[in-house]
Amino acid sequence: MMRLVFLMCAEERKILFPSDCKNYQDVYAISTLRDQLQEIADKHVEEVLDARFDAWGRLLATFRAVYGGVQHEAMRLPPYGGTLFDPDRFPFLEGRKTGTDWRNKPAEPLKVSNRTVLHLLNALQILQLKVPGGGAAEARRISFRALDIKQIGHVYEGLLDHTAKRATEHVLRLRGGKASEPAIALSKLEVLKTKSGDELVEYL
Repeated sequence: MMRLVFLMCAEERKILFPSDCKNYQDVYAISTLRDQLQEIADKHVEEVLDARFDAWGRLLATFRAVYGGVQHEAMRLPPYGGTLFDPDRFPFLEGRKTGTDWRNKPAEPLKVSNRTVLHLLNALQILQLKVPGGGAAEARRISFRALDIKQIGHVYEGLLDHTAKRATEHVLRLRGGKASEPAIALSKLEVLKTKSGDELVEYL
């Protein structure tokens, strides 16, 4: 997530990257990926994105390009290195085992759907603002160009409050308060529906 925040800040400020290069904008840019996915969802239906998995590969390719650089007649990008984009720091993102080298071990990324990537980018780029007087929230796009160093630090601290855990079975996320959105396994729901009120309280 912090990689994405960094890239969107850099791209909107037109630093580090060949922002005038059409190949970069069409194939690598993170700031334009959401609009491209949303256009497909609007043209068809969002469920179409569940059958495609190239957006996650694009994120990984961009991370590698920033770290190792690109030397091609159609596009040149210097290698910036650094620990943030080091492919071997978090090899699980590419479907590789710890200790493997990104230069000689083929990546086998998990099948993260384009729909999942769209929702991920929406969470970062779209802010839902409450309308005075009630009513539906208003969606506004966040300008990463306007974020200063201190605000980027706040974003990073906010990301540290979250963690990821691999589910061993299908789970259902329940909508709760701002600080509480519990997830429950479907097998547990099957047990719950057979219990009475008192048994339910004791079980939980």
